[in-house]
Amino acid sequence: MGLKLAITGRPGSGKTTLVKRVVEALRDHLDVGGIYTQELRDARGRRVGFQIVDVQTGGTGLLAHVELDDPEAPWVGKYRVNVRDVERVAVPAIERALEGAQLVVIDEVAPMELTSRAFQDVVARALELEGERALIITFQQRSRHPLVERLRRACEVYEVTPSNRERLFHELRERLRLTLGKPDESEGPA
Repeated sequence: MGLKLAITGRPGSGKTTLVKRVVEALRDHLDVGGIYTQELRDARGRRVGFQIVDVQTGGTGLLAHVELDDPEAPWVGKYRVNVRDVERVAVPAIERALEGAQLVVIDEVAPMELTSRAFQDVVARALELEGERALIITFQQRSRHPLVERLRRACEVYEVTPSNRERLFHELRERLRLTLGKPDESEGPA
C-alpha cells in the first residue's frame, strides 16, 4: 500500500509552503507530480485570486479570481472559480502523476477545487495509490465534504501550526525519503 500523508491546518498556517518545501527537497531524487496552489495579489498586496501550478511542468491556470468574468462560474466566498482551468490544468497534472510519479502532490482539496466533479474523481483515485509510491495532500481543517472525510480516514493526518512547521518539514521529508528513496550515503549505514 502506498504512503498517504495529509496536511491540514488553519488558513495561513503554512500548508502550501510546507508542501512546496518538501517537494523542493525531494524533487532532485524522486519523480514528483501533481499540483499546488498559490495566491495572486494585486499591486497593493491584496489577495485577488489563486493560481494552480503543475508541479511537473510548471504550467499554470487560474483557479479563482475576484474579477473573473464568467457568469457561469460558481462563487466561493468573494471569488469566482474557474472550473475550466481546474479541469484543464489540475486534473491532467494529477492524472499524469498517478500514472507514474513516485510522489503525487495535491494542494489542496478545498471548496474551490471541489466545484469540479472531475477533480473530485481524480482525488478519489489518488486515495487508492498503491505500491512504493506516496501521496501528500492538503485540505482545509474545517471541511466536512464527503471526499475530505474519506481523505481523513485514508491518510495519516498532520496538523501544521506556526510552531511545528519546521519540525513537520523535517519529519515529512525524512519519512518520504526513506519510504521512496535510498538513504543519503553521507549519513552512513541505515
